[in-house]
Amino acid sequence: MPAKGGYDVVIVGAGAMGLASAYHLILDLPELSILVVEARSRPGEGSMGASNAMVRDVFSTSDNQVLARSSISFYRRLLKEHEELRTPTPLLDLYGYLWLLPESLRDEYYSIVARSEGMIDAEPVSLDDLHSCPGLVVSPARWFEGDEANPPEPITGGLFGRYCGEVAPEMLANFYYEEAKRHGVEFLFDACVQRLSFEGREEILLHEPSKVPFAFQERMKGRLHISRVTLGDGQFVRADKVIVAAGAWAEKLLHPLGIATACSPQAQLLFSVSGRSVEELLGWEPPVHPIDTANGKARCPFLILPTGATLKPIFRQRQMWIGCVDSVTHAIGTREDPGRDGRLDYNMAQMGDREAFGTDVLPAVTPYLPSFETSGVRLENSWGGYYHNSPDGLPVLIEEAYGVIFVGGDSGSGVMKADSMGRLVAAQYEGRRDAQLFTGDSYRLERLSLTRRVVESEKIIL
Repeated sequence: MPAKGGYDVVIVGAGAMGLASAYHLILDLPELSILVVEARSRPGEGSMGASNAMVRDVFSTSDNQVLARSSISFYRRLLKEHEELRTPTPLLDLYGYLWLLPESLRDEYYSIVARSEGMIDAEPVSLDDLHSCPGLVVSPARWFEGDEANPPEPITGGLFGRYCGEVAPEMLANFYYEEAKRHGVEFLFDACVQRLSFEGREEILLHEPSKVPFAFQERMKGRLHISRVTLGDGQFVRADKVIVAAGAWAEKLLHPLGIATACSPQAQLLFSVSGRSVEELLGWEPPVHPIDTANGKARCPFLILPTGATLKPIFRQRQMWIGCVDSVTHAIGTREDPGRDGRLDYNMAQMGDREAFGTDVLPAVTPYLPSFETSGVRLENSWGGYYHNSPDGLPVLIEEAYGVIFVGGDSGSGVMKADSMGRLVAAQYEGRRDAQLFTGDSYRLERLSLTRRVVESEKIIL
């Protein structure tokens, strides 16, 4: 149980955005009493821990460029200032992204980089340079054996993102957690929030037995306020303000209150593979210039194929993690509902569908890397997490008049924008119109609202 019965702020979710929000709130307002409630046993054990945890500044929209670049810059500063974030693996490793582009996308992506006027740190890669990639077939003849459809588009060039790479998610989660706790934030783990509700006070009229307010009270300024956060086994805690950063599970709390987020969760799978073909790719020294090198040499970057398949190098384990941008085979929604005991039965290992590797993912890889179709690779593991998608590929930040702030809709890029979004949440709580990002950029909060949203749709989503 929490140490107290009531708090200034209760944050639901100890993932990337919830942790960053707690950290920046307590730094800005150290007098606040803050409780973070998390359904899992440790910080970052939800979809954050199941993700590729990649970061990049290559986006089509200036909003995503600014938000991601500021977070990456902050993580670089942490790596420089904290020795414990450098071992056994570094918190941040910017070895680069490499988009392998068909003609239909090549000119568009090059144009996006040119229009960014230096905001995006990326460079074209010629088709001749790509011929050094082990096993890569730039002009595939088919999708898979026996299929008579037109083959996938040939690769005509590449785009190498330099300010791109991976974050160690457990290290980032532990940093925010330890620092927030050191400054006075309390954490409650293995506790699943089941309901947010209006608590009946003398000035609030509630329907019985549903405890829902009468509709007319919504027009009475200052009358309604969410003040009760219900946990399992009938336990609850009171809050002056509730920040919902629960990712894929946010709508289960907000929809019963009539709060629309315009976001939707969808399962995404990852597969780890090893073998001869993987070793050849891991040993590739591409003709690019990453920010972080090994012994002064470029390493195999994070690869994005024209089919949407992605390959992440895992150098220490001599593996690759393979995923695929997938909006067809997985239904919208989550599989888990909070139990009455306050636990959330989320298991990322059980979500992994090993059969899907051969039926859904390999066919998106093997046209360009045919050696992956043979004994050149072996499947080691599979797991799943959730993307929390917004309609336009940018995060959502909204505040309701009765004391609820929602942050989410990261569309698979929550880790890379987490620090920026934590700063935005703190600014929203403090009633400011703008937030100051780590890079010094000023960001207008209403750009990510729903009622005054002024962003363009993101075109580069992985």
